[in-house]
Amino acid sequence: MKKIDKLLNNIDEYQYLDNEKSLSENEKEKILNMTMDKIKNSSNQSKSKEKIISLKKTVAIILASVLMISTLSFASDYFSFDAQLANLLNINGENEHLINGSGENINKSVESKGLRITATQVISDKNSLYIILKLKTKDGFSHSLKTFNEFDFEVKSNGSYRPSSSATFESIKSEDDDPHTSTLLITMEQEDINNSNIRLIFKDFGYSPYNKSKGEYEDFVSLIKGNWTLNFKLNCKDTSKTYIINKSYKVNNKKVRVKTVTLSPLSVRIKSNGKYNHFISKVTMKDGTEYSGDDFFISNTSSYSTIGRDLFGRSESYASFSKILNPKDIKSITINDEIEVMMP
Repeated sequence: MKKIDKLLNNIDEYQYLDNEKSLSENEKEKILNMTMDKIKNSSNQSKSKEKIISLKKTVAIILASVLMISTLSFASDYFSFDAQLANLLNINGENEHLINGSGENINKSVESKGLRITATQVISDKNSLYIILKLKTKDGFSHSLKTFNEFDFEVKSNGSYRPSSSATFESIKSEDDDPHTSTLLITMEQEDINNSNIRLIFKDFGYSPYNKSKGEYEDFVSLIKGNWTLNFKLNCKDTSKTYIINKSYKVNNKKVRVKTVTLSPLSVRIKSNGKYNHFISKVTMKDGTEYSGDDFFISNTSSYSTIGRDLFGRSESYASFSKILNPKDIKSITINDEIEVMMP
């Protein structure tokens, strides 16, 4: 009988996998080890029944393992968050289950004039998203303090693309020591963002020199002039849940009625009746821990008049968390240090 490792190497996985990526040597080794354990167990059982495991069964076990590991449906169980994104949001083995399915590999790139931009991964819920971008240049300048002069974030859910004013991007510490590589984090908030088409548009890569004597940044200096556009579709699981509150609060002799709180491990959105146009100021956990200020990536608010339907108008307050939180552990959410909304 041939050795199992030779049988494994002789399997032509390409004819079974419909253009899937081939297995790496490390993956083959892991499958081999699992297979050997399976064969050992089968052999022990077979000996007790005075039967000998056949070569055909051995190959079948190996092939089944290869196919199981390599198919996309099984690969989804092996999704792992980008190391930088995991560190940023404090995703670990203890809390990752809170956002299972919320992450997705994008791996869409655009390259022009020596600059390559790759959207590697996204994590999203109903109201927010975080995108990791990797930048790579061939030229000899460092990426330190480099950015884009213009950035547009467009969303298409129904009809045509529309710009979003809430999207922001910032450089984050790269895991790569290559000075010609950098990482950007894009964050944004928009209700019902999931399952939308996203378009990212960047213009002119460079930096704004800092004038020490004036204590301010000067006009943008372009190192690479051009435009880069990335398109992809969001298809992440929505982990948010909407709670019906319907409770009235009195602030400065005005009544504000909090209608709903939509909460996920990534963000919170509060809808109210009454033109109470204020930011979420604090999230309090059941153990007494409080999150505020820099603990939020984005904190937005909006109000609009609905004369004819609601004389008091309506308001929304939103915040995205800088680390994932367990919604079940949240005691209350405070708006403008005035209204403390207790969670059911």
